[in-house]
Amino acid sequence: MKAFVFPGQGAQFSGMGKELYDTSETAKALFDKANEILGFNITDIMFSGSAEDLKQTKVTQPAVFLHSVISAICLGEAFAPDMVGGHSLGEFSALVAAGALQFEDGLRLVHARALAMQKACEKVPGTMAAIIALPDSTVEQI
Repeated sequence: MKAFVFPGQGAQFSGMGKELYDTSETAKALFDKANEILGFNITDIMFSGSAEDLKQTKVTQPAVFLHSVISAICLGEAFAPDMVGGHSLGEFSALVAAGALQFEDGLRLVHARALAMQKACEKVPGTMAAIIALPDSTVEQI
């Protein structure tokens, strides 16, 4: 059994998708279509933006979605999962990769989600953290 799990926000990195863009006509066409749909060149930020540029929710979410989905599409016949899943934002990538949602519709949904979440972040600034391998008592003390 083969499963693909798609990441959520936080998996971004500068340079993501650049190799795909440079080596695959399919990837290039999809990234170019994404720039058109989004109304800005997200590829500029993905390929050479700073970590701070990529950290903005309004950029991060479409960037991670695009990298995930385009990577799956470029696998061609090698992408033949029995199941897909995703963490948070990755659920949208999983739906598109599985064919349950069209690429363009998925990108539009992710973009709208990202803008709404960016607005919320600006209204009430915050961040996330993960606690790994600490006992409950330590976490409760902190």
